[in-house]
Amino acid sequence: MASIGDSMQMMKSILLPASVALCFTVTACQTTQPDRFVTNDTNRDGQLSRDEVNSYIVTGVFESRDANGDKQMTREEWGAGDDAAQTKAFRDRDANHDGMVGLDEALAYGRKKGVANQLVHKADTNKDGSLSREEVTTYYGSREGDPR
Repeated sequence: MASIGDSMQMMKSILLPASVALCFTVTACQTTQPDRFVTNDTNRDGQLSRDEVNSYIVTGVFESRDANGDKQMTREEWGAGDDAAQTKAFRDRDANHDGMVGLDEALAYGRKKGVANQLVHKADTNKDGSLSREEVTTYYGSREGDPR
């Protein structure tokens, strides 16, 4: 029969690897979340141009509303309900009039309407016309929290 000390040692040998595995699993899960800044910095210069800022904003909004992740937003996912103004806003983005707004349609609408202009104007502290990660983080951090 095993002593209490032997039993405790056996428990440690089982629990320690399990806790290490859990730690790696949690860390892996935390790092699999895409970094929106890096994803939208398409030319990899460490700055977001106006078009990249448009993508950053529109993609963030789109993905937060695309409940089933199919890259097509329905009127319901948009949250239009019976609100005429929201229904119109959805239709304005539905360029091909198929009752769905794809990410490409949303990005084109954002470029057309200049959605990036306000963010660049407010967050571009060095006035170079683009946004660094620090400028984006500082801007959103002062308003909403971490922008990732």
